[in-house]
Amino acid sequence: MLRWLLVEAAQSAVRFDAELRRKYQRLQYRRGGQIAKVAIARQLAVRLYWRLREDRAAPPPARTSGSPSSAVIPKGSRD
Repeated sequence: MLRWLLVEAAQSAVRFDAELRRKYQRLQYRRGGQIAKVAIARQLAVRLYWRLREDRAAPPPARTSGSPSSAVIPKGSRD
């Protein structure tokens, strides 16, 4: 299921990302369309992994004095 989702995402990404489109077209010419789709899907998975890893290493965002700590509208004040 995950492979299918990544391949679907890769097909969309190839349409909108020029860098991935170039890589896909090059692989499609050399290896064929099916292998190129899976290769681009793998590249998306690697990008996702590193994005998640970098976000986890970053400290949580600091709260400012103007940030609400509870709901903006209290539960009892609704009409």
